[in-house]
Amino acid sequence: MLGALSALWEIIPGPPFDIPFPIYPKISWDLTGIPIMISLFSYGPLCSVYTCLIGCSIIFLRGNLPGGTLKLIAELATLLGFALLRKGVVLNSTVAIMSRAGVMTIANYYLLQLFYKMPQPVVVGLLAPIALFNITQALVNIVPSYLIYLRIGKIEK
Repeated sequence: MLGALSALWEIIPGPPFDIPFPIYPKISWDLTGIPIMISLFSYGPLCSVYTCLIGCSIIFLRGNLPGGTLKLIAELATLLGFALLRKGVVLNSTVAIMSRAGVMTIANYYLLQLFYKMPQPVVVGLLAPIALFNITQALVNIVPSYLIYLRIGKIEK
C-alpha cells in the first residue's frame, strides 16, 4: 500500500505533490519519499527498498530512464544512510541527509554528463545547487514521515 501511495504521488503533477526547485527547475521537491520512509520506520529496510522500487517504477514506465535512475539512487541513498545506524532519529537523519547529498553529488557529476550530454563545467556549476536540493528533499522525506510514524504508533496502542 505504501508503494502504491509513493507511485501515486509520483504520477500526480504539480503542487503540492511536485514543486519545482527554484534554483534549477528541472528537478522538483515531491512527496514520493514519505511513504518510502514510513515503510522504513514501520517495517524495516527490505520493505522500504520494495516501496522505493514501486514508487520509482512509475518514472521508468513513463520512459524517463535518466530521471528514474537519479530518483532511485537518491531515495536508496537516503534509506541506506538512515538504516546504517540505529542510534536515534536525529543522528540517523543527519547520516541519511549526508548520504543522499554525497551520493547524489557523485551520481550527478557522472550521470548528468552521460544522460543529458551536459559539459563538465556546467555540471560542476550545478552540483552545489543540486546538493542543496537533495538536503532539503531528504528533510521533506524524513521529518513528516517520522511524525506520521509516531502518530500511527499512538493509534495502534
